[in-house]
Amino acid sequence: MDSILKKGLFLVTTAGAITAFPATAYAIDTDTEDVMPQTGIEEVLNNCYVADKEIEVEDYLVPTEKGEYLDMAFADVQSFLYIRSEPTTDSEWVGKLYPDYAAKILGPVGEWTKVESGEVTGYVYSEYIIIGNSAEQKAQEMVQDSENDSPEEVFTYAESKEEEEARIAAEAAEAAARAQEEAAAKAGTGQAIVDYACQFIGNPYVWGGTSLTNGADCSGFVQSVFAHFGISLPRTTWDMENVGTPVSYDQAIPGDIILYNGHVGIYMGNGQIVNAINSSRGIGILPATYTSIVTVRRLV
Repeated sequence: MDSILKKGLFLVTTAGAITAFPATAYAIDTDTEDVMPQTGIEEVLNNCYVADKEIEVEDYLVPTEKGEYLDMAFADVQSFLYIRSEPTTDSEWVGKLYPDYAAKILGPVGEWTKVESGEVTGYVYSEYIIIGNSAEQKAQEMVQDSENDSPEEVFTYAESKEEEEARIAAEAAEAAARAQEEAAAKAGTGQAIVDYACQFIGNPYVWGGTSLTNGADCSGFVQSVFAHFGISLPRTTWDMENVGTPVSYDQAIPGDIILYNGHVGIYMGNGQIVNAINSSRGIGILPATYTSIVTVRRLV
């Protein structure tokens, strides 16, 4: 009898405990929307399958990798952006980023940001760079728009101070060489003009004439010689004083025209001109400094 009573009390006690403490406990002081989910991705998918819903699995996945280009920066300038040795405008500049040039961010982004671009490492003023998601988007667009196979070939990086100096020196040398070539070409053309004009030495001088064979005056002779090479000149010496490009006598080359007070001739080189001299001497050669020079003009 006692044992049966004890068993009954035990069962009642156990049942009460089970009733008072359910198997699953829930927080009661927290909004249910803030309760951490108790199920995994498998349960989410099962529930959706049962409910016949369409879901995007990516919505439930936690990304483990950052954007490929989130550590990049692009120069947001109209001309160029200095890369400086220290984060101050008083420090020496070590390179330049031109518009849309790329760099890799090496340090935290504050007023100044440490970057690496090409062979240059230093600091840029953060106000003038594109970073973060904007840089990621820009980089992706540049890669998509490029025809290059390698993404590394899409981006252009900084020019160092030394590279700029070398480039400027090379450009100056190239410009000088080009100028020499152009001068040589002009000299060649000028010599052809001189050679053509000299064919008519000995022909008569005729006031107002323009014929290289039957007679020409000084301006008519020069006008007709240059017309043979497709170069149109005015009729009088006074108008010829403003044609072409002025040069000094020391810089004169064959084919330049030299104007005097009321006279003109074609410079032959070696201090001489070919010209229609006067009615007694016809077309001939004179010293280029036989009288005061008004101007020397280069036409070719």
